[in-house]
Amino acid sequence: MSSQAEAIARASEQPSDARIQDVLAKAVRLYAERAAERDGALAAFPADAVTATEVMVAVTAMLKAVNLQVFELGMWQAWSGR
Repeated sequence: MSSQAEAIARASEQPSDARIQDVLAKAVRLYAERAAERDGALAAFPADAVTATEVMVAVTAMLKAVNLQVFELGMWQAWSGR
C-alpha cells in the first residue's frame, strides 16, 4: 500500500471534528444530568483515564465555547459548593 493510500485509510478511521464535538456535547449533558441527581460527587473519569494536559486542553476549549472565564468557574464553584 502506498504512503498516500495509508494516509487516506488512517484519515477515514478517524472521527470527524463534528462527530467529536457531538459526542463531547452529549457526554457533558449526560454527566451534568447525572451529577445533578446525586447528593455526593460523581467522578468525571475512572482513575488514570486521561492526563492532566488532556483535561486542560478540553476544559479550555469548553470554557471558550460558552464564553466563560476561569474566574467565573471559580465563583460558580464557591457559590454552588461543587
